[in-house]
Formats: sequence, structure tokens, C-alpha cells
Amino acid sequence: MKIWFVSIFENTPLDDNKNTRYNSLVNEAMQRKHQVIFWASTFRHNVKKQRYEEYKEEQLNPKLKVNFVPAKAYTKNISFGRMFSHRSLSKAMVAQFHKESELPDVIVIAFPPISTAYEIVRWAEKKNIPVIVDIIDPWPEVFISHLKGITQFVAKTAIYPLQQKTEYVFKHTKAIAAISNQYINWAKTYNPSIPNTACFYPAIQFDEMKRQLNNAAKKVKKNKDILKVIYAGSLGHSYDIPTILKAAAILEKNYQDTIRFAIAGEGPQKELIEEYLLNHANLEYLGRLPKEQLMEEYYKADIGLTQHIKGATQSVTYKLFDLLGCGLPIMNSLESEMKAIIIDNQVGFHNDPGNAQQLADNILKCYQDRVLLEDMKKRALELTALEGDSAVVYAKALDYIETMASN
Repeated sequence: MKIWFVSIFENTPLDDNKNTRYNSLVNEAMQRKHQVIFWASTFRHNVKKQRYEEYKEEQLNPKLKVNFVPAKAYTKNISFGRMFSHRSLSKAMVAQFHKESELPDVIVIAFPPISTAYEIVRWAEKKNIPVIVDIIDPWPEVFISHLKGITQFVAKTAIYPLQQKTEYVFKHTKAIAAISNQYINWAKTYNPSIPNTACFYPAIQFDEMKRQLNNAAKKVKKNKDILKVIYAGSLGHSYDIPTILKAAAILEKNYQDTIRFAIAGEGPQKELIEEYLLNHANLEYLGRLPKEQLMEEYYKADIGLTQHIKGATQSVTYKLFDLLGCGLPIMNSLESEMKAIIIDNQVGFHNDPGNAQQLADNILKCYQDRVLLEDMKKRALELTALEGDSAVVYAKALDYIETMASN
């Protein structure tokens, strides 16, 4: 079978971190002897740099090719420049499709961007090629959540054409997949009668993670006399770093030497952490860490944090199984399907966004009841094996892709 994967924002098979959704899908497809083309952008979104200055094909092996289509650079994630970049990319990508000598049996598109999905669905419809749209983020509504007042009103008017394109995509695609059931339900607000849907949570390479943790255990020592709480990720403004710092300050009063915090990552809220360190001694700022060092910090930790501001639109993030796969129960404030997963499976606690006292109390429960903590750690690993292991999740995803293509 010939499969085309289209993913603009994720790492490609040529990039450093291959533990991503689409690289895992490609690997599973390769194991099943499918012919694969991975369509990507020359512009690398996460570092805002061009990979190539013009169209480029990289033949990695007889069964796998990566095609990089030119896209205009942009600097801000929420901007008209980004919208124009996506629009021109979508036109350029379809133009390259016309040049391919062999058409695919199925196309899988990561959504967003909207323009790319829209143009590809229209093109595939004319060629009678089934398309599976895989929802990673609920665009365009996510833009509105970051704006207020008159700016929000203007933005609602501006994104109306994108909403029309989104409706077209969900009404003309063969099937929809998503990283959460919540996003599938969102898609149904555009088309209540979507014929085929499936949810595949963002998964991790569980065996590789266990290997990395075993290596970490040989290099660093875990202090069992303290409870270590870790946040690792972006320090962007949608992540609730202030609440983490306030909770740390609350616990420092009575548990300075026995409950310790660590924060790893880079971003605009780094200054808040540096200010906290001027007057507090129970937190370590680690900066951006390479994977090997991050795994060492995860090995030394007991609890992982996923703290988002109120109104955050993420549903189920990669951090869910990144942390659970390391045996770390999660203190979560994301009000989404992720909250239900954590609570229903008893692998952590939820606090209201911005409620530092509630977060501190939840951490204290784990400190005071080590049996509860160990039970949550055990359940975290069991849940990862069932729902978060890429070997399991993406095998099911390829089954779904094959079924949609054959039907």
C-alpha cells in the first residue's frame, strides 16, 4: 500500500527526536512493508528556521521518502504571517502532488494547519483518494482563546473563512482520527454525521523509556528521604509557572528539606523562576536539558506537574505518558479529557487552574501517604502499557488507516 503522511509541525524522520506521533506511524507503516512519503515543510516551526531554501526530496530508503515543500518563514505563532505561510504552503504542496508519478492509496493529514488540510481534501476528492484527518489541535477556535475584548471580536470575523474551510474538511474527509475523544466531539460540531472516527492518544516509546531510566539509575542516585516534584516543558505563558512557584513557597514553610521542586525548560517565564530563587531554597532551575539528563531528573523525581492557565485548549498532551511512563503520578490543572484520564485511573490529582493551595495540598497528600504514592506509580506504568505505548497505540492506528484505505 502507498501511504502519504502530511505533518507540518512535527519532527520528520530526518530530525533529531523521532519519538513523535508521525515518526511512529511511519515506523509502523515501514514494518508492514508499505510505501511511504512523508510530506513536510521546509520551515521548521519549533525553531523558526528554514531547513532548505527550496523544494527538497530525501530518499531515506527504498520504502521511505521525505518531501520538503517551501513555506514562508514567520516569527509569531499567532499572526497573519503564519496564516499566509500556511496558505501558500498548501498551494505549493498540491502543486507537488500533481508531479508525483504514483498516487497514494490513502493520505493521512495532521490538522492543523487548516489551509493544508482543505486544499489536500479537495485535491484527493477529485482523485478519489481517501483522506484521514488527524486532529492535533482545535483550530481555528484556539486563536480566539488567547485574545480579549475588541481584538477577539475582530479575530472572530477574521477567522470566519477558516471556519468555513474547517467545515468543508470535516464534511468531505473519509475518516477522522484525533489525539483525544474531546477533539472528535469538537469536529462533530462542524459535521455531526462524520462516518468514521478513532482516538489515538499521544504515545511514547515505552521500552526505550524504560531503557533510558535504567541507564539513569546507573548514573545518579535517588534520594528517598525527600519527595521531588518536577516540571519539565515550555515556560510559555499558557503554562502556569506562577502557581507552581506559589505552591513551592507554601510547602517551603514546613517542608523545605523534604519536599523539593525542579523546573526544566526555557521560555519567557524564566525570569519568574530566577526571581523566586532569590528568596527561596527549595527549588532548582535546570534550564533546557538534553534527553539523557532529563531522564536522570525524571528518575530522581516522585511527582510530575502539568499546570496550565485557565482556559487552556489542550486536551491530552504528550506530557501525560511522558510522565506516567516514568512512573510519575501527575498533579494536573488542565480541564480536559486529560483530567478524566488521570482521575479515573487514579494516577494523580487535579487542582483548579491557578489554585496554588490546592496544588500544595495534593503534593502533601503524596508526601504523607507513601503507600498511596507507590500505588499511583504502579498504576501509572500499567496505564502506559495499555494506552500510552507507541508500539500498541500506533499499531492500532495503522490498522485503522489500512481499514479506511481498503474500504
